[in-house]
Amino acid sequence: MIMQIIILIAVLFILRVFRNLIPKAQRPRLRPIDCLPLLSLWFIWQLSHTWADPWFAAIVFIWMVISIILTLWWGFSKGELLWNKFLLFYWRMTDILLLLAYLVTLIRVLIR
Repeated sequence: MIMQIIILIAVLFILRVFRNLIPKAQRPRLRPIDCLPLLSLWFIWQLSHTWADPWFAAIVFIWMVISIILTLWWGFSKGELLWNKFLLFYWRMTDILLLLAYLVTLIRVLIR
């Protein structure tokens, strides 16, 4: 568990350094924190794959339901889905959601 946190911090630091090496005009709009959903999912699975309850499946299910709701909300409120704006918004919401799920998983591991 501590190794996972160290990996997260190291990946964020390395990506931040690489991002600062790229000239400002050529930098992508994505930030180092945008790699967190993939790492969070992997770490959640590592921590919970031996549990009796389907915690990982529940997280993925909740994430997908929220994704559908966000897509519908964005489409109905804006009248259109501009992919470059929507996908960035969706990925940032995924960052927040999966980071919270990872924190809940860590707390649950500590309580056990």
